[in-house]
Amino acid sequence: MNITRKVATAFTGVALAVSGIILTAPTAHADVNSCLSYLESMGYPFTTDHFYGCYHAEKDWMLCYDILREANVHYGVAARACDYGAM
Repeated sequence: MNITRKVATAFTGVALAVSGIILTAPTAHADVNSCLSYLESMGYPFTTDHFYGCYHAEKDWMLCYDILREANVHYGVAARACDYGAM
């Protein structure tokens, strides 16, 4: 009985530790949808170029910016949209 209690306590401790790690893990903030939503709110309808630019925002901000500028997005709007995608 003593061994059973020790095993149960060990499993409970492991379960609590794992659930604590999962509960405290930060969520991802980078989001293609945030970038696209910002573009749409600024009057730029969805296009494949906008999606492609926003898709690259997290890993390569400058590529995002260049793609959006080539798609005729105003420089300030393109920069902010890439910021939203890279957050």
